[in-house]
Amino acid sequence: MSDSRNSGSSQAQREAELNLSLRTKNLHLTDLSKLYQEEKIVRAWANRWTLHLFSYDDWELLINARQNEQLPHSYFLGKKSDGLTAVKLITEALKTQKSLSKSEVEGLILSQIPNFNLKSYLIYAVLQTLIQQGICYFDASNPSQNYRLVFAEHFSRIPAEQAIEQLIFRYLTGFAPAQLEDFVKWSGLKISSVRKIWQNMDLSQFDKMSKFDFEQVSDKTIIAARFDSLLTGYVDKTWLTPADKIDFMWTKNGFLLAPIIYNGSLVGRWSHKISGQKINFLIEYWGQLNKSQLEEKLTEVAQFLEKTPGDIKYESL
Repeated sequence: MSDSRNSGSSQAQREAELNLSLRTKNLHLTDLSKLYQEEKIVRAWANRWTLHLFSYDDWELLINARQNEQLPHSYFLGKKSDGLTAVKLITEALKTQKSLSKSEVEGLILSQIPNFNLKSYLIYAVLQTLIQQGICYFDASNPSQNYRLVFAEHFSRIPAEQAIEQLIFRYLTGFAPAQLEDFVKWSGLKISSVRKIWQNMDLSQFDKMSKFDFEQVSDKTIIAARFDSLLTGYVDKTWLTPADKIDFMWTKNGFLLAPIIYNGSLVGRWSHKISGQKINFLIEYWGQLNKSQLEEKLTEVAQFLEKTPGDIKYESL
């Protein structure tokens, strides 16, 4: 979704929620809030060690697949001993308290490690280690800047090889046809951890699948919000994005901006800006549009965000 170390993670979560709403009929923010409260959807680092929203079961599967990995030493800023001490303190506290707020985490650390710099990236190394070990995840209902850790009390450990095999199957079910290198890019797993498992699996059932059913979307408009994981699962971007539009559609750190697809082709991007209770839209496009279909989709976005549709500005490239 977003880089794990910046305030953009909250914005990225809202984009993830938008993508859910655009693929789900009659989904409301209150529905998501209920799922967050029931801990059926959690927020955690997993794919490529960036923050995502997951069902609990999917998060557990990804953590199992990555259980043999370790964070780079550089993440600990030369203070790995302090970082691992903090991990141990938080783990023990979670076992009894079941959840900890950001202020409780920080207070606990400073009570035992007074010189711990909470304003440095060291705290992220601690939190990432906790999540990587399957000890806890973030309460998705809390904003990233005011996080709450939830103890993964019922975490079920399976061997990494078994989890990777299940993850490969899940990936190909949604993304086939795809290559080993695509799966590695999507998951963030090391190719050395995956290659033998991939080669030993019978993947013939996926040979006849296609990335995009053009007949099914003929004369239809499809939009997605930014960071859409269903459109970014391949090494080669040109399956969706014309080569001369890659710089326009993709950020330097590899995020796909909000696409507009019409009649099976990418034709532009959209963005929105909220001002009070009104939401305005900017459409930047180079291909054919069906404006009535597109504006219907944008109305759905406004309704999901509980805002009043405002101006729609069109800019032809």
